[in-house]
Amino acid sequence: MRFFIKTNMNGFPETETDYTAWQGFENLGFRPIFFRTEGELDGCRPDDLIVGGVTITRRRLAGYGIHVPEYDYPEELSDLLGRKVWTDTLEGVLSKPETWPVFVKPVRDKAFVGFVLRKETDVPRLRDTRRDEPVLCSEIMDFRREWRVFVRYGNIVDVRPYSGDWHCWYDPVVIEQAVAQYKNDPAGYAMDFGVTDAGRTLLVEVNDGYALGSYGIDPVEYAKLLSARWCELVGIHDECDYYFESIDWKKKKERLC
Repeated sequence: MRFFIKTNMNGFPETETDYTAWQGFENLGFRPIFFRTEGELDGCRPDDLIVGGVTITRRRLAGYGIHVPEYDYPEELSDLLGRKVWTDTLEGVLSKPETWPVFVKPVRDKAFVGFVLRKETDVPRLRDTRRDEPVLCSEIMDFRREWRVFVRYGNIVDVRPYSGDWHCWYDPVVIEQAVAQYKNDPAGYAMDFGVTDAGRTLLVEVNDGYALGSYGIDPVEYAKLLSARWCELVGIHDECDYYFESIDWKKKKERLC
């Protein structure tokens, strides 16, 4: 198994996330291979893990015939959202200004960056997006603070804040409940949570673990999470699973529940 990390024009990992992955794999005893352009990945195999952002990673997986599911708002966790969430097309949302403000994001990753659509002056930012683009819509929720919860083989490995008032804190029981309740979870992923003015800890969204913002997580834990999810997607043994945590992890989780 080889590990490829994207770099900038100076030969350094391109983003903080890429740098974290590089540190992690190095500390695990691997020597990652740097690449600058996607063309340098020609000849890679499914067992070559790619770290270089959502677009490149999805494109490589698609080239191997691997479909990456969209998680976002899993049905089994709907009771933890605390708000109405629905699907529509971009045209449908734009034709109903009476429903604004509304948070809108594409079902298809990177079709556009999700944002709160409030008024007509927000519409031009969607000018390059097809009007029939499927979108996810959500009622507006003002979170005082938000965190990313990193999960690998059913276990929470870290929780990192990424925005908001540092005075606020989450309810760990809610987060543990969400992880236990998520039966169709992948081997590596993240849940984002926010705390409201009323003090409720609610699920913001679920993010797949094959290309994930690191947000300050320990590099080794981050690398192991990336490896767990990549190996699950391509159907190979996880060489970073030194303690065989992947063995029957779904069954162990069911017993704990």
